[in-house]
Order: sequence, then structure tokens, then C-alpha cells
Amino acid sequence: MKQSTNKKNMVYNILRERIINSELPQGMPVNEAEFAQELGVSKTPVRESLLQLEREGFVENIPGRGAIISYITSREINDVFQIREILESGVVRIVASFHGNQEIEEIRQNYKHLLETEEKKIQDIHQWGTCEDMHLAIIKSLDNHTLTAMYTGLLDRIKRIRSYYGKRFSQRRLHDILVEHVDIMDAVMQGDVASAEERMREHLRHATAFLTGISGTVS
Repeated sequence: MKQSTNKKNMVYNILRERIINSELPQGMPVNEAEFAQELGVSKTPVRESLLQLEREGFVENIPGRGAIISYITSREINDVFQIREILESGVVRIVASFHGNQEIEEIRQNYKHLLETEEKKIQDIHQWGTCEDMHLAIIKSLDNHTLTAMYTGLLDRIKRIRSYYGKRFSQRRLHDILVEHVDIMDAVMQGDVASAEERMREHLRHATAFLTGISGTVS
């Protein structure tokens, strides 16, 4: 039983990571036999993993077609970023009230350095980290393990969205993201609670508008 569970977990983690990183593209038909052969397992752990991924929204069953890798829709982007705005705007108020911490300050200095050095000719969003370093650092600074676990789960959806759309970000948008991040962290480190919340809301709404704009109409 333990060996079976380990195989299922292994298959699940591999497939989930590939979906998040866009290695398995949206709309791709799911072939249990091919995955089983590639990963060196029977079809059972593959089938169990796909059922779990379907419950999480990463795989979709289409009547008459079978399972496919789910599409990222504008509706999903709006839903994810609405949750983020509700969650992060409240958290950043608390974090600003105690002037952040050393990790946030280090990220702030790194981002400022990027902006000061000709933006280091940013060509790709992944050149300066996951783009969510600041957000995760703000969440983690509350030292609330339940909150961090919840946000980490949401972060996988955020990573998938960024993995798919990141290379379509304009140079201007990459610059604006850095500026918005620095503005948020400036307010946090200065203890400006109201400004930290306002800048976080604006940043997440700008991200929502930009992503839904390049993803097409709401599905």
C-alpha cells in the first residue's frame, strides 16, 4: 500500500509541476497509457493522479473527448486575483503596522538595484525571480502557518498563469511591476498602513486588467 501511495504521489507531483510550468499545454489530450509508460508505472497511479488534478481544476473532462489539460480562462484569472486582493490587502496593512522585516527589506533593495542599473535589460519575467517573492515574503512575515499554506496553494495557480502569459509581458509592463513592488515595500517599511493597502490593491488590479486583456474574453 505504501509503495502504491508513493507512486501515486510521484506521478501527481510530476504532472502537476508540468502543468504549472506549461510543459503540458492547455487543451492537450490526456493519454493515461503514454504517461504510465513514460513514468514507468501502471495506469492506476496515473488515473488516480489525474482524478486529483481534475478536482483541483488542472485537468478537465470533456464529454465525448475525454480528459484534457484545462484552459486558463479570464474568469479564473479574475477569481484568483480577487482572492489575492481580499487576502493581501488585509495582510499588508498588518505587516506595514510593524514596518515589515529584514526579508522584505532585502527584496526591496534588490528590486531597487534592478531599476537603478538600466533595469538590467529585463527581457523575461523569470530573470528577477518568481515575481511573487515579495508577495510571499509579506504573507510569511505574519508567521501564520495556516495562512502561508493556503497562499502557497493559491501560488501554484498564480505561477501557472505567469508561466503561460509571462513571455507576452511587454518591457513596459515588466518595468511597471518592479516599480509597483518597490512602492508597496516602501510603504510597508515606512509603516504607512493606508498607503501600503492602497498600493497593493492598485498593483493587483493592474495585474488583473493586463492579464485579462491578453487572455481574451471571459470564459
